[in-house]
Amino acid sequence: MPGTSTGDNEAFRRFVRGVWEHDVTPLLRGQRADQRARTARATGKAAAATGLFVDSLLGLKGRPFARFMTVMGASLGAILPDVWDWNWLRERANERQREVVAEQMRRRAAELTEADALALFGLSTTATRAELREVWHEFSRRWHPDKAPDDQTRPEYHVRFVTYSAAYQRLRQGLRRRPPARAVGVALKKRPQVWRAPAVAIV
Repeated sequence: MPGTSTGDNEAFRRFVRGVWEHDVTPLLRGQRADQRARTARATGKAAAATGLFVDSLLGLKGRPFARFMTVMGASLGAILPDVWDWNWLRERANERQREVVAEQMRRRAAELTEADALALFGLSTTATRAELREVWHEFSRRWHPDKAPDDQTRPEYHVRFVTYSAAYQRLRQGLRRRPPARAVGVALKKRPQVWRAPAVAIV
């Protein structure tokens, strides 16, 4: 995934891609139509100029390279903005778009199953409460918006922080219903009832 920060596990990358594709993109489609059109026009013009240069260099009539490059450039310009990229969030998204991304990531993280929420932290369903708290403290310190090195990266830190925070709160709800010694992702099971024959008095 373009612009991915190092250290992301596959579960987190898959989560972000899914939310972007199924939740964020439909909401932003109308807002981003103008952006896609502008990008397509700009890319198409640049590609057309390159095609004209090749046509003139080779002495080709009818400008075949120019026509081909214009179509390809415009197509790429329309497609590229639809690919999730942290760089887009940091550098090109406006304030409203960033708010939509953060809210949808938070909402979906709060709805994850326990196994999927644990996976965002790189934990399995056998993780203990202590392990969950430890990794949460690590992630919250790392991705708190106040830890961002500059204003450009702050939106990324904010999105990551609200996502991990929502997933952690989701897991805490399950923790309240379990004894401390139980693993985080293992639900309590009732002991099965075993039928026993009634005792018969021997006469």
